[in-house]
Amino acid sequence: MTLRSIHNSQTQSLFSEQSLLTAQAVAERLGVSERWVRDHATRRHPRIPVVKLGPLLRFRQEDIENFLMSHLSSTPSKIMRDSV
Repeated sequence: MTLRSIHNSQTQSLFSEQSLLTAQAVAERLGVSERWVRDHATRRHPRIPVVKLGPLLRFRQEDIENFLMSHLSSTPSKIMRDSV
């Protein structure tokens, strides 16, 4: 088994277990516009990890979940506090 075949099998298993999401699907999941998702994925230092397939942008579900977890706030928002 060559190094290239090992790399190819690892890459295939990484992407075969999950489907990639479109910018529109990510926008719906996050409750933002598709333009916001594209902007945050294509910056010099992207906030959302992206898989670029030519002109197409695709996102791994795991990366979106990690993005959400990294932006959780431990303090309730002002709206939440005022409604209690």
